[in-house]
Amino acid sequence: MADSASSPQKITKQIFGETYTIIGEAPPEYIASIAEFVEERLKEIATSLPNASKTKVAVLCALNLADELFQMKEKGILTEETKEIEDRTKKIISLLEEGIIGDIY
Repeated sequence: MADSASSPQKITKQIFGETYTIIGEAPPEYIASIAEFVEERLKEIATSLPNASKTKVAVLCALNLADELFQMKEKGILTEETKEIEDRTKKIISLLEEGIIGDIY
């Protein structure tokens, strides 16, 4: 688990063919690893649905990640540490949604 840094960290990362500037309190290595994880999940979905739009793939990815999170909650696996992961995941999903919405409108 990553420790919070004292000041916001900023990295630029390409995710699913788009470049994002991600700002967070976690170390850059942690932010990059999450971005890579999301990239892999997006690629998996895109491979199984080759005709789906990027928006559809992103929404399905968010739903899959939310499902995993809800299952962890139901099983009581969430701890204080996983609560922090949940909060960071919500922030990243929000940043992805902002990027997607910006591309659409």
